[in-house]
Amino acid sequence: MEETFADRTLADHRRVFEKIWWQNPERQNATSSSWWFFLLFPDGEEGYGPRQLMFSVAACVGDECRVNDLPATAMDSDRPVADGVDRFNATTVGWTGDDEVVHDHVVRQSAEAVLSRPNQRIEAWTELEDGTRRGSEIASLSDRSLGLKAHVIGDDAEAEFEAWGDLDSKMTSPHHALDIDTPLGGAEVVAWRQMEFEGEFDLPDGPETLSGSCYFQRVCFDMPLVPWKWIWGIFPDGTSFSVLVPFIGPQLFRRGYKFFSSNRLERLTIPLRQSGFWNWGSKDGHVEFDRISVEPLLGTGEQPDFDVRVENEEGDYVRFIARTYGRARNWLDRARFGGRVASHWSYNEFMFRVTGLAGSVGGTVIDDESMGAGFGTLEYSTGLGL
Repeated sequence: MEETFADRTLADHRRVFEKIWWQNPERQNATSSSWWFFLLFPDGEEGYGPRQLMFSVAACVGDECRVNDLPATAMDSDRPVADGVDRFNATTVGWTGDDEVVHDHVVRQSAEAVLSRPNQRIEAWTELEDGTRRGSEIASLSDRSLGLKAHVIGDDAEAEFEAWGDLDSKMTSPHHALDIDTPLGGAEVVAWRQMEFEGEFDLPDGPETLSGSCYFQRVCFDMPLVPWKWIWGIFPDGTSFSVLVPFIGPQLFRRGYKFFSSNRLERLTIPLRQSGFWNWGSKDGHVEFDRISVEPLLGTGEQPDFDVRVENEEGDYVRFIARTYGRARNWLDRARFGGRVASHWSYNEFMFRVTGLAGSVGGTVIDDESMGAGFGTLEYSTGLGL
């Protein structure tokens, strides 16, 4: 059982928080990409679901980059950055869905982004001919010690909300989750995994006030994007579960949304690095896992379900079926060699319900009845973002 880190000072937290407003331009190269994203799980009758929302700002280095087939934009790794202000091309995307319908691409807008360290803000707005604007902004909250506010406007949705944490653990605080820097490239991730959020949303079903649980990340990759499987799940008492499995396999060469003809072929992968954890919503600490399996189950419905299994040497384990009920898709195309070839990287975000839960975590037996309804998002990315 990992301990909390409540002894960290506010200054410690702020040092990590400040990394949100910088994408390491001094480390970027021809394969670099960056994004800032929110996953929102509003309060529902069963817990945090089945409704989910995602908003993201994405950027990539290259002569010609397309996000979700929008007109090509690019970010120059040699661009000038002065006084802590970084200007680059970016794209805002978003989706919202539940177990009845998914509204994909409710936000889909390219713009010049301005990332300001002094002001702790990223803005990516485009003004239309009629004087309205589309895009997004994320900024620090002024009335809390640490927190975020966001405003997103698309053709089919508008969202304005605030999100904040408790600063008492790796899950509820901004956490420097990954930092790799080598001469060949690297990666840096700031994760704020469990925040509360509240705000006003005008979605395809109409305007409303929503609140619930929020996941935020700022991700900077200075290496080719390989496929991965990533899960974020949450239960009614705030208990959370997550795994990350980067991998290589024939899925590296996949373009578009499709699968192989059999489970055996679809599971033909080699994990590169894997990690996972179970974090109790009402107890201190969390349990980590180093043996992880996330396998697609083809033919179970319109979308594949996934068989999820994790364990560690102490005998802790968690097993369940991620029963999917919706999918949203984002993808990145990057031209190379003067446009003669293009790489394609796609990540499919499956909304799922936890079914058949079984396990033992820290000596506590868990199942569907004891934990209640669990919901989550499962990213299954394919292709090679070279």
